[in-house]
Amino acid sequence: MRRTLTRPTASLAREAGEGGAKRRVRVVLLLFFIVATAAPAATLDDYVAALTSIHGALRGGRLDEARNLARPLLGAQIETPSGGFQADGALLTSISEAKRVDIHLLERLETTLSELRRTSPAPTSGRSDHALLAAIAREQETARPREGGQALPDDKLTGNAMVRFAQAIGRGVAWVGDKLTRFYEWLASFWPDSPKNETRGTIRGVVIAIAVVIVILIGALAYAALRRSRRAGEMPLQSEAPAMSAHDADPLSRGANEWERYAAQLAAAGRTREAIRAWYHAVLVTLYSASILHFRKGRTNWEYVSMLAPSLAWRGRFVELTRQFEVEWYGLHESAEEALEECRETAGLIMDSVRRVSRGAA
Repeated sequence: MRRTLTRPTASLAREAGEGGAKRRVRVVLLLFFIVATAAPAATLDDYVAALTSIHGALRGGRLDEARNLARPLLGAQIETPSGGFQADGALLTSISEAKRVDIHLLERLETTLSELRRTSPAPTSGRSDHALLAAIAREQETARPREGGQALPDDKLTGNAMVRFAQAIGRGVAWVGDKLTRFYEWLASFWPDSPKNETRGTIRGVVIAIAVVIVILIGALAYAALRRSRRAGEMPLQSEAPAMSAHDADPLSRGANEWERYAAQLAAAGRTREAIRAWYHAVLVTLYSASILHFRKGRTNWEYVSMLAPSLAWRGRFVELTRQFEVEWYGLHESAEEALEECRETAGLIMDSVRRVSRGAA
């Protein structure tokens, strides 16, 4: 018989009024109590509160604290009025093994929290629960900048590049003109007073001619620089072959979008088999993020296939993608470009279907 954890209302009210440090201690004790039970189980509210504490620790840069909070939740059973489910092993494993605070990890955690809060039923007698969640939200809020700060004009940093370039040329010309004027006045001070007007007129003409030549030179240099930049922009980019990494065999070493970019780089470098594996990993990570599959070390690809519900419209495509990946990666030394194109197209269709459903649910 599963034991369901509940929180007394008075205890939650006191917890909401205490500081962030005491709240984190209570969450740690709760997590260790979950692990200590013979059949670990927790309520959905407990699970959401624990993930919220982990999110706060990651946002605050407290990676050790987040890892310590995530490890006890691995394998925990979450009980809800509509049935039980297992805690997201893929997400919790990524947090417990994280070496740094990754923005993609934060996004996955925020997506999971949003989905859990959306599906969580409203409590019937949970005033203290609302107080706890409000206190946690206040603790995690980022301080807003004070009013009265001076905003930078668009042209200084974020404006059009040609505008900034023209302003820089204008400032350069003004600086040169100022220096030449001072030089002219300094030369004029050495001439006698009688022919001073004629001398000044001659020197003024020389200074103007020099200034015109300088402006022409600056314009020519600017035009040449623009032509070179346009030619460089029109040249096709040549992709370098990415270096092999020990993390390539781990699907959780990259996000889904990173695996897609990595697959394109591998394909451009002629490493077709590795590109096929990268596309397969992109699909796996997408399914992990959508909580359709849960990562477990040692689990085979065909075990993942068996875990998919028959009602999923794209299940057949995933079966075909798994079969083709197994053949190309384990059965061949080289893969043809046709096989890569088929895997890329099948993987794209699966990920598009999953993402559309996720966006619709959100």
